[in-house]
Amino acid sequence: MYKINRVKMNKTIIFLTIVLIIINLFPFVSANGQGCSDAGACSIGSINEVSGNETKPPKFKLSYDQNFGLGENFILISTTSLIVEHRFTKSTSFVVRMPFIFTTGNLGNSTGIGDVLISFIQQLFHGQNSKLGILVGGKLRTNNSDFTFADEPLPMAYQTSLGTYDIIIGAQYIYKTWDFYLAYQHPFGRNNNQYLHPEGESDEKKLYYESAQLRRGDDIALRVQKTFFLKNDQRLQPGIMPIYRIQKSEIIKNDQNVVLDGSDGLTLNLYLTYSKKIKNNTTFSLTGAFPIIDKAYRADGLTRNFVFSLKITNFW
Repeated sequence: MYKINRVKMNKTIIFLTIVLIIINLFPFVSANGQGCSDAGACSIGSINEVSGNETKPPKFKLSYDQNFGLGENFILISTTSLIVEHRFTKSTSFVVRMPFIFTTGNLGNSTGIGDVLISFIQQLFHGQNSKLGILVGGKLRTNNSDFTFADEPLPMAYQTSLGTYDIIIGAQYIYKTWDFYLAYQHPFGRNNNQYLHPEGESDEKKLYYESAQLRRGDDIALRVQKTFFLKNDQRLQPGIMPIYRIQKSEIIKNDQNVVLDGSDGLTLNLYLTYSKKIKNNTTFSLTGAFPIIDKAYRADGLTRNFVFSLKITNFW
């Protein structure tokens, strides 16, 4: 009995050490970095995960994902997501992700349903050591990004929706324990956000990126991830996720279109996921993520200093 408990204790210590390493890295990250809560391209869906012994993929997957992050001016953003995947055939599946978002900061708070992500995933090839698939999906807005607090417009950092309809196309290639994913995202039109800097406001901590009637640029997103299989159905998955904003974003100010210099370019995120199968059909995972490179102007409200996520997946 003593040996068994000692083994469990050693594994717990290793796991907590990994979590503490992630947390202790956060202070060295730029305080205004745009983190891993991307506009949708990197979280919309995936062909079934790398597995050493999977022969029959599950027909249904139901996931609960609880995400915490610190956004612009260190506002707290909590995102609770329900993800449902239905596999029509062995190679074709449909995924719906519905988030519920709560934000709170020095300008107030907001609560609401976030943008719904939907995707169709088609696996084109499945060999002994590799898989290739494509993805077509979209982001459906749930509001116009025009939430207010105390009758004052809230910036995008507090909005529960990006306020646009987007289309996303992507491709994913898995080779043994390596996972490569590339996607393109295009938003249609402007949102209806009304936030501009209030006249007379001198407190920099209460000044956010202006975002009135924001038109976002297109994104190209890349994800590279490697899976390390551990004992007792445990995994470690470190990854890197660059997101490149192709065009500069635009807003309307004083009835004129304003191009936001510094709103295009590269955001580079690092992340680490620990997962463990806790029952035959249930998996538990923890993810920590943070940026090391970001853009100069981030009007879309996706700014994160870090992201911490807990996810439970059940399949049958």
